[in-house]
Amino acid sequence: MGDWILNILRREQIREFIKKKGIVSLKELSTEFPNVSLMTIHRDLDFLVKQGFIVRIRGGAKYLDDSEKSETAEGVDIQNKSEKDIVAHKAVSFVQEGCSIFLDGGTTMLELAKIIPDMYINVMTNGPNIALEIAEKMRPTITLCGGTINRKNLSVFGYSALDMLSHINVDVAFISASGYSEEGGFTCGFEEQAKLRRLLIEKARSVIILMDSTKFGKMLPYTFAKMEDVNYLISDKAPSLELLEDANRNHVTIL
Repeated sequence: MGDWILNILRREQIREFIKKKGIVSLKELSTEFPNVSLMTIHRDLDFLVKQGFIVRIRGGAKYLDDSEKSETAEGVDIQNKSEKDIVAHKAVSFVQEGCSIFLDGGTTMLELAKIIPDMYINVMTNGPNIALEIAEKMRPTITLCGGTINRKNLSVFGYSALDMLSHINVDVAFISASGYSEEGGFTCGFEEQAKLRRLLIEKARSVIILMDSTKFGKMLPYTFAKMEDVNYLISDKAPSLELLEDANRNHVTIL
């Protein structure tokens, strides 16, 4: 496993530890993570500060609650948080005991992962942070795609991920979209991202697009689906009349 992925996993573990404790000291962190140098812990804390999850205090760190985050955070992980929460709470009803689901990478999927009940399901994902969030529960079985990690959105892509997905069965695929327009369809910013999502659409029994309303009307370079390729579109607000008509023509349910 590459150093970059190990850094991501460790920082996520540190974030979860601080979240549970509320306030922690450097001594507690050193005890909890004995194989990590104090210098590395300081760097990890600085990273979490930039992401808006914590603030540094004398001798340790404090986790920020939602109200504090809205006032201090600057990281991409908390942008449009209220919209993402709404989308996640609408989507969680599609997760049923005994099913196999795929959770695409991204911050909306992370919000969904947090509220999925602790039940016997098979969860596949290309997001290491999402896998760690699901791992907090006792019952789900978790499969994490291998491959090349995209630093911008902390998701794994590439040949290894595609090869793994070609051999699995998926009941419900939850897929993120960075934009939707009638001419471009559902789009994203990376070619490898688009390839993985196209394969998911082929493999899944049901395809659910999760997309907050800030993405309506946007068109990014790579199209991975048209409206007729999906079953549900979940957003925080009702879309435009044109998008509703497009969905109705293609028998897509909008929630």
